[in-house]
Amino acid sequence: MPLIKMTKGSIDIGIVVKDLDRAAKFYGEVLGFPQVRELEVSKEKAAQAGCASGRFRFKAFQAGEVQLKLAQADANPAPGGGKVDGATGYRYITFMVESVGETLKSLQAAGVKPAGEITEVVPGRFILFFQDPDGNMLECVGPK
Repeated sequence: MPLIKMTKGSIDIGIVVKDLDRAAKFYGEVLGFPQVRELEVSKEKAAQAGCASGRFRFKAFQAGEVQLKLAQADANPAPGGGKVDGATGYRYITFMVESVGETLKSLQAAGVKPAGEITEVVPGRFILFFQDPDGNMLECVGPK
């Protein structure tokens, strides 16, 4: 039995961004995920929880069963981003999609550039990488 007894079958993902409004527009308007909540955490509460040295605010978006929580802190964090082999730790988020090709067309129509080409990694399964406005790597996986 797991040590952590989860109340749902998926985890939520926190993404630190430099400009919360710009990131919210990308995840909400461009990618089409609905915003489900918004919250500000005071410097005191952040210190008490041990999660940040200053105030931060976040907006959460529903992506299937997962919530993507975009957070902007008062501190100026170092840029993340980079490719999958750029550093250890969390490097990218994967979206399982109905069609990688159709997703690419929609992304390009919204002005999003792919990081590379649609690539077949195993027979019938294709991947496509792109970045959000802060350089965080995002992946789509599915049939072409």
